[in-house]
Amino acid sequence: MDPIKGLVMGLLQGVLEWLPVSSQGNLVLLAIAFLGLEPGDALSLSVYLHIGTGLAALVYFREEIVGILMRRTEEDRALLRFLVLATIITGVVGFPLFTFIGLASFYGEALLGLTGVALLATGLMQKGREGLDAEPRQGLTTIDGLTMGALQGLSAIPGLSRSGVTTTALLVKGFPGKEAFRISFLMSIPTSFAAAAGLALTEGIPPIDAGLLTALATSFITALLSIDLLIKLARRTEFWKICISLGLITLIALLPSLV
Repeated sequence: MDPIKGLVMGLLQGVLEWLPVSSQGNLVLLAIAFLGLEPGDALSLSVYLHIGTGLAALVYFREEIVGILMRRTEEDRALLRFLVLATIITGVVGFPLFTFIGLASFYGEALLGLTGVALLATGLMQKGREGLDAEPRQGLTTIDGLTMGALQGLSAIPGLSRSGVTTTALLVKGFPGKEAFRISFLMSIPTSFAAAAGLALTEGIPPIDAGLLTALATSFITALLSIDLLIKLARRTEFWKICISLGLITLIALLPSLV
Protein backbone atom coordinates (compact mmCIF):
# COMPACT_ATOMS: atom_id res chain seq x y z
CA MET A 1 0.00 0.00 0.00
CA ASP A 2 1.46 3.33 -1.06
CA PRO A 3 1.24 6.44 1.18
CA ILE A 4 -1.63 7.99 -0.82
CA LYS A 5 -3.78 4.91 -0.27
CA GLY A 6 -2.70 4.91 3.36
CA LEU A 7 -3.78 8.52 3.72
CA VAL A 8 -7.24 7.77 2.32
CA MET A 9 -7.71 4.71 4.52
CA GLY A 10 -6.51 6.54 7.63
CA LEU A 11 -8.83 9.49 7.03
CA LEU A 12 -11.81 7.21 6.57
CA GLN A 13 -11.01 5.15 9.68
CA GLY A 14 -10.43 8.25 11.80
CA VAL A 15 -13.81 9.71 10.94
CA LEU A 16 -16.02 6.62 10.72
CA GLU A 17 -14.80 4.93 13.91
CA TRP A 18 -16.96 7.23 16.03
CA LEU A 19 -20.11 6.80 13.94
CA PRO A 20 -22.50 3.82 14.01
CA VAL A 21 -21.88 2.96 10.36
CA SER A 22 -19.14 0.28 10.71
CA SER A 23 -15.73 1.72 9.92
CA GLN A 24 -14.45 -1.81 9.25
CA GLY A 25 -17.16 -2.57 6.71
CA ASN A 26 -16.63 0.67 4.86
CA LEU A 27 -12.85 0.25 4.91
CA VAL A 28 -13.15 -3.23 3.42
CA LEU A 29 -15.48 -1.98 0.70
CA LEU A 30 -13.20 0.95 -0.15
CA ALA A 31 -10.00 -1.10 -0.08
CA ILE A 32 -11.38 -3.81 -2.38
CA ALA A 33 -13.46 -1.73 -4.76
CA PHE A 34 -11.38 1.41 -5.12
CA LEU A 35 -7.84 0.76 -3.85
CA GLY A 36 -7.41 -2.66 -5.43
CA LEU A 37 -6.36 -4.54 -2.28
CA GLU A 38 -6.97 -8.26 -1.96
CA PRO A 39 -9.96 -9.12 0.28
CA GLY A 40 -7.80 -10.79 2.95
CA ASP A 41 -5.39 -7.85 3.03
CA ALA A 42 -8.28 -5.39 3.26
CA LEU A 43 -9.76 -7.29 6.19
CA SER A 44 -6.47 -7.41 8.09
CA LEU A 45 -5.73 -3.75 7.38
CA SER A 46 -9.10 -2.76 8.81
CA VAL A 47 -8.09 -4.40 12.10
CA TYR A 48 -4.66 -2.77 12.30
CA LEU A 49 -6.03 0.71 11.58
CA HIS A 50 -8.02 0.46 14.81
CA ILE A 51 -4.69 0.93 16.62
CA GLY A 52 -4.71 4.57 15.53
CA THR A 53 -8.27 5.24 16.65
CA GLY A 54 -7.68 3.21 19.83
CA LEU A 55 -4.78 5.51 20.70
CA ALA A 56 -6.97 8.54 19.98
CA ALA A 57 -9.68 7.22 22.31
CA LEU A 58 -7.02 6.54 24.94
CA VAL A 59 -5.87 10.16 24.76
CA TYR A 60 -9.43 11.54 24.71
CA PHE A 61 -10.54 9.50 27.74
CA ARG A 62 -7.15 9.65 29.51
CA GLU A 63 -8.48 11.06 32.78
CA GLU A 64 -11.17 8.40 33.03
CA ILE A 65 -8.69 5.67 32.08
CA VAL A 66 -6.32 6.73 34.85
CA GLY A 67 -9.18 6.67 37.37
CA ILE A 68 -10.27 3.21 36.23
CA LEU A 69 -6.74 1.78 36.39
CA MET A 70 -6.14 3.37 39.81
CA ARG A 71 -9.51 1.99 40.98
CA ARG A 72 -10.22 5.18 42.89
CA THR A 73 -13.95 4.64 43.42
CA GLU A 74 -16.34 1.72 43.49
CA GLU A 75 -17.65 2.83 40.11
CA ASP A 76 -14.09 2.70 38.71
CA ARG A 77 -13.59 -0.79 40.12
CA ALA A 78 -16.87 -2.02 38.66
CA LEU A 79 -16.02 -0.49 35.28
CA LEU A 80 -12.57 -2.13 35.29
CA ARG A 81 -14.12 -5.54 35.99
CA PHE A 82 -16.66 -4.93 33.23
CA LEU A 83 -14.02 -3.90 30.66
CA VAL A 84 -11.75 -6.87 31.42
CA LEU A 85 -14.63 -9.35 31.18
CA ALA A 86 -16.10 -7.74 28.04
CA THR A 87 -12.70 -7.75 26.31
CA ILE A 88 -12.14 -11.45 27.08
CA ILE A 89 -15.59 -12.44 25.82
CA THR A 90 -15.11 -10.28 22.74
CA GLY A 91 -12.02 -12.33 21.89
CA VAL A 92 -13.79 -15.64 22.56
CA VAL A 93 -16.62 -14.70 20.18
CA GLY A 94 -14.77 -12.51 17.70
CA PHE A 95 -11.60 -14.52 17.00
CA PRO A 96 -13.22 -17.65 15.53
CA LEU A 97 -15.71 -15.45 13.67
CA PHE A 98 -12.89 -13.37 12.20
CA THR A 99 -11.03 -16.55 11.23
CA PHE A 100 -14.09 -17.84 9.38
CA ILE A 101 -14.56 -14.53 7.61
CA GLY A 102 -10.87 -14.56 6.69
CA LEU A 103 -11.42 -17.85 4.89
CA ALA A 104 -14.40 -16.37 3.09
CA SER A 105 -12.29 -13.38 2.08
CA PHE A 106 -10.48 -15.56 -0.45
CA TYR A 107 -13.67 -15.07 -2.42
CA GLY A 108 -14.10 -11.33 -2.83
CA GLU A 109 -17.78 -11.59 -3.72
CA ALA A 110 -18.50 -13.55 -0.53
CA LEU A 111 -16.86 -10.92 1.67
CA LEU A 112 -18.57 -8.04 -0.12
CA GLY A 113 -21.92 -9.83 0.15
CA LEU A 114 -21.40 -10.42 3.86
CA THR A 115 -20.44 -6.78 4.33
CA GLY A 116 -23.53 -5.60 2.45
CA VAL A 117 -25.87 -7.76 4.56
CA ALA A 118 -24.16 -6.61 7.77
CA LEU A 119 -24.53 -2.95 6.78
CA LEU A 120 -28.24 -3.53 6.19
CA ALA A 121 -28.51 -5.19 9.63
CA THR A 122 -26.71 -2.26 11.23
CA GLY A 123 -29.04 0.23 9.57
CA LEU A 124 -32.16 -1.65 10.62
CA MET A 125 -30.82 -1.93 14.16
CA GLN A 126 -30.12 1.79 14.28
CA LYS A 127 -33.62 2.49 12.96
CA GLY A 128 -35.10 0.23 15.62
CA ARG A 129 -33.18 2.09 18.31
CA GLU A 130 -35.25 5.22 17.74
CA GLY A 131 -37.91 5.76 20.36
CA LEU A 132 -36.45 3.35 22.92
CA ASP A 133 -37.81 4.20 26.34
CA ALA A 134 -36.29 1.90 28.94
CA GLU A 135 -36.16 2.52 32.66
CA PRO A 136 -32.97 4.47 33.50
CA ARG A 137 -30.33 2.54 35.40
CA GLN A 138 -26.76 2.88 36.63
CA GLY A 139 -23.95 0.42 37.29
CA LEU A 140 -22.54 -2.47 35.30
CA THR A 141 -22.92 -6.11 36.25
CA THR A 142 -21.21 -9.38 35.31
CA ILE A 143 -24.14 -10.16 33.01
CA ASP A 144 -23.58 -6.83 31.29
CA GLY A 145 -19.93 -7.74 30.72
CA LEU A 146 -20.83 -11.11 29.23
CA THR A 147 -23.59 -9.68 27.04
CA MET A 148 -21.71 -6.64 25.79
CA GLY A 149 -18.56 -8.66 25.15
CA ALA A 150 -20.48 -11.18 23.04
CA LEU A 151 -22.20 -8.42 21.06
CA GLN A 152 -18.92 -6.60 20.51
CA GLY A 153 -17.39 -9.86 19.28
CA LEU A 154 -20.05 -10.05 16.56
CA SER A 155 -18.67 -6.81 15.11
CA ALA A 156 -15.82 -8.90 13.68
CA ILE A 157 -18.26 -9.19 10.78
CA PRO A 158 -17.35 -6.34 8.38
CA GLY A 159 -20.32 -4.00 8.12
CA LEU A 160 -21.75 -4.77 11.55
CA SER A 161 -21.10 -1.61 13.54
CA ARG A 162 -19.37 -2.19 16.89
CA SER A 163 -20.55 1.12 18.28
CA GLY A 164 -24.03 0.61 16.82
CA VAL A 165 -24.43 -2.84 18.39
CA THR A 166 -23.05 -1.95 21.81
CA THR A 167 -24.70 1.46 22.11
CA THR A 168 -28.08 0.06 21.13
CA ALA A 169 -27.76 -2.76 23.68
CA LEU A 170 -26.81 -0.31 26.43
CA LEU A 171 -29.80 1.89 25.58
CA VAL A 172 -32.08 -1.16 25.71
CA LYS A 173 -30.60 -1.97 29.12
CA GLY A 174 -31.66 1.48 30.31
CA PHE A 175 -28.47 3.51 30.23
CA PRO A 176 -28.86 7.18 29.20
CA GLY A 177 -27.60 8.06 25.72
CA LYS A 178 -24.49 9.93 26.88
CA GLU A 179 -23.49 7.11 29.24
CA ALA A 180 -24.14 4.46 26.57
CA PHE A 181 -21.76 6.20 24.18
CA ARG A 182 -19.12 6.64 26.89
CA ILE A 183 -19.17 2.96 27.89
CA SER A 184 -19.16 1.83 24.26
CA PHE A 185 -16.07 3.84 23.40
CA LEU A 186 -14.26 2.83 26.56
CA MET A 187 -14.90 -0.77 25.48
CA SER A 188 -13.27 -0.05 22.13
CA ILE A 189 -9.87 0.82 23.62
CA PRO A 190 -8.68 -2.57 24.96
CA THR A 191 -10.47 -4.39 22.15
CA SER A 192 -8.62 -2.42 19.43
CA PHE A 193 -5.19 -3.30 20.81
CA ALA A 194 -6.10 -6.89 21.68
CA ALA A 195 -7.47 -7.54 18.17
CA ALA A 196 -4.35 -6.16 16.49
CA ALA A 197 -2.07 -8.14 18.82
CA GLY A 198 -4.03 -11.34 18.22
CA LEU A 199 -3.89 -10.87 14.46
CA ALA A 200 -0.13 -10.22 14.57
CA LEU A 201 0.42 -13.41 16.61
CA THR A 202 -1.63 -15.58 14.26
CA GLU A 203 -0.70 -14.08 10.89
CA GLY A 204 2.62 -12.45 11.65
CA ILE A 205 3.47 -8.77 11.92
CA PRO A 206 2.55 -6.97 8.67
CA PRO A 207 5.23 -5.18 6.63
CA ILE A 208 5.86 -1.80 8.24
CA ASP A 209 6.01 0.35 5.13
CA ALA A 210 5.30 4.01 4.43
CA GLY A 211 1.70 3.27 3.48
CA LEU A 212 0.85 1.53 6.76
CA LEU A 213 2.62 4.16 8.87
CA THR A 214 0.79 6.91 7.00
CA ALA A 215 -2.54 5.17 7.52
CA LEU A 216 -1.94 4.69 11.26
CA ALA A 217 -0.75 8.26 11.82
CA THR A 218 -3.62 9.70 9.79
CA SER A 219 -6.25 7.61 11.58
CA PHE A 220 -4.86 8.73 14.97
CA ILE A 221 -4.72 12.44 14.13
CA THR A 222 -8.09 12.48 12.34
CA ALA A 223 -9.80 10.54 15.12
CA LEU A 224 -8.38 12.77 17.84
CA LEU A 225 -9.48 15.92 16.02
CA SER A 226 -12.96 14.63 15.19
CA ILE A 227 -14.03 12.51 18.15
CA ASP A 228 -15.84 15.18 20.17
CA LEU A 229 -17.72 16.64 17.19
CA LEU A 230 -18.64 13.29 15.68
CA ILE A 231 -19.83 11.75 18.95
CA LYS A 232 -22.22 14.69 19.29
CA LEU A 233 -23.25 14.30 15.64
CA ALA A 234 -23.85 10.57 16.04
CA ARG A 235 -26.36 11.24 18.80
CA ARG A 236 -28.70 13.20 16.57
CA THR A 237 -28.11 12.08 12.95
CA GLU A 238 -30.00 9.26 11.25
CA PHE A 239 -26.98 7.21 10.21
CA TRP A 240 -29.20 4.18 9.71
CA LYS A 241 -30.08 5.61 6.30
CA ILE A 242 -26.40 5.67 5.33
CA CYS A 243 -25.90 2.06 6.44
CA ILE A 244 -28.91 0.79 4.53
CA SER A 245 -27.95 2.76 1.41
CA LEU A 246 -24.37 1.42 1.45
CA GLY A 247 -25.63 -2.12 2.06
CA LEU A 248 -28.07 -1.95 -0.85
CA ILE A 249 -25.45 -0.47 -3.17
CA THR A 250 -23.02 -3.25 -2.25
CA LEU A 251 -25.56 -6.03 -2.86
CA ILE A 252 -26.79 -4.49 -6.12
CA ALA A 253 -23.17 -4.23 -7.32
CA LEU A 254 -22.78 -7.99 -6.73
CA LEU A 255 -25.77 -8.95 -8.87
CA PRO A 256 -23.87 -9.11 -12.21
CA SER A 257 -21.38 -11.61 -10.71
CA LEU A 258 -24.22 -13.84 -9.53
CA VAL A 259 -25.97 -14.04 -12.89
